[in-house]
Amino acid sequence: MKPIATANYDFEGLIKGGYVYVDKTDMLYRLAKRDKDAIYFISRPRRFGKSLMLSTFKCLFEGKKQLFKGLKIEKKWDWSKTYPVVSLNMRSEAAQSLPGLEKNLWGVSKKIAREYGLKVNWRECGDCGKAFSETLEALAKKHGPFVLLIDEYDVPLQTFLRTGKLGAARAMLHDFYGGIKDNVGSIRFMMMTGVSKFTKLSVFSALNNLTDLTMDRPEFAGMLGYTRKEIETTLAPQLGAFARKLRCTREVALKRLLAWYDSYRFSPYSNVKVLNPVSVGQALPSGILTDYWSKTGVPTLVVERLQAGGKMPSDLAEVVTTPGDLDVCDANDLPWIPLLYQSGYLTIKKVVWTDSPDGRYVSGLVLGVPNFEVRENLKSNFWRTIMHMDEASFTALVDVAKRQLAEGNVDALTNETLFSLYAALPSTWRVKDEAEAKRYFLMFMKFLGATVHAEQTSARGYADAIVETRKGVYVFEFKFNRSAKAAIRQIREKGYADAYKADKRPVTLIGINFSAKKRNIDEPIIEPL
Repeated sequence: MKPIATANYDFEGLIKGGYVYVDKTDMLYRLAKRDKDAIYFISRPRRFGKSLMLSTFKCLFEGKKQLFKGLKIEKKWDWSKTYPVVSLNMRSEAAQSLPGLEKNLWGVSKKIAREYGLKVNWRECGDCGKAFSETLEALAKKHGPFVLLIDEYDVPLQTFLRTGKLGAARAMLHDFYGGIKDNVGSIRFMMMTGVSKFTKLSVFSALNNLTDLTMDRPEFAGMLGYTRKEIETTLAPQLGAFARKLRCTREVALKRLLAWYDSYRFSPYSNVKVLNPVSVGQALPSGILTDYWSKTGVPTLVVERLQAGGKMPSDLAEVVTTPGDLDVCDANDLPWIPLLYQSGYLTIKKVVWTDSPDGRYVSGLVLGVPNFEVRENLKSNFWRTIMHMDEASFTALVDVAKRQLAEGNVDALTNETLFSLYAALPSTWRVKDEAEAKRYFLMFMKFLGATVHAEQTSARGYADAIVETRKGVYVFEFKFNRSAKAAIRQIREKGYADAYKADKRPVTLIGINFSAKKRNIDEPIIEPL
């Protein structure tokens, strides 16, 4: 049984190292076989196999036939033709300052010139974009058509998102990528990848023949990530070993794997869904289901945009948008919906089709969190980020709350832990009404693993929240700038706890008032039913 590589993005090293390779070369062939207008861009979340795909293209155009033995493309490709391949990983060119970025972008052209023995008059190149353009022109004159592979094109820009220098960095990258358009006629094949499709960069505005594979080409929806079929076929031995580690059937093991890592849908025109490859690659051999992907990068920016949009993870069950809204992401304001979608924290759950005289078209999309891994990661990182708590402090708070809930110590839970929870909220995050105060509570309870019923229906209204444990049933009612007494009175008058009168567990009523002036809860009132 071949091992699964999760940290090796080099196709040659993968094949020679004896690792399992999920064969996607039939799709790569459909892209690479074109001689004209073979200029592509694809956006996918981090760690979804973009770098491995580009490495595979590099080996393909360099004619390394021996690496493709037995793969779908082996007998289709013309191995007699090879091309110079310019392969750029833009993460390596990122810098913390504008002078550093400019130096690195100039360095790209110099590295290409050294590799292919080119002579370029650098003195006549006024900026890094002109230098890049002149270098690519010199490459074509000496070696003919070339292949251009650009990985993580957007990373150099991400460094400046939280600074006042974003405009200057974007202008510099605009000029640099603008060097491509002057040499389109010499490009045999180009593939550029990134996480976000940032607008106002010349690579999108100037390349009229660029084909965006991100959403609109359904036949490539499964090109990155693992489909369920690939798990059941190519990775069948690994899935069997995984089931044995879990001491369950293969079917049950697959169901658990899908719940944790599946359901990324990248095209409204295709029903193909894929699993996160890095998480699958670590879960199968270890036999442990946990949040592998989320640990490869803390989504601080994602949480900050959620906070700025006044949203919480509990608001992401159904996010309504349009394909056009998801297609771009302006680096100036970073709209939270396309940012979360492109980063992998939201995915397509439902497609709304509309009939018109011109034909049927997609008029709307409903997004949601892809799977259990992402949902749990969003919840935990949201709290840690907005409350500026380190992981140890946050974990300690959660552990205390879990113990209080398990012991039925609702007095300490509300008067101590819940008070501490609201007190930890930063001053920039305003609790402006009853609904928002209640949402913090509901999300915290769900994070503790409690059984929570929000807006629980009774004959005469809705309870804000009912929490059930083995120790008891707790009926919560929230007020905003009023009183805990009013909350308790409403619970009794509306009969919110009546459905639990016959329950053997003790039923407790908790009235809570949030004071905008104090920016915390007043003394809660706790009474037995």
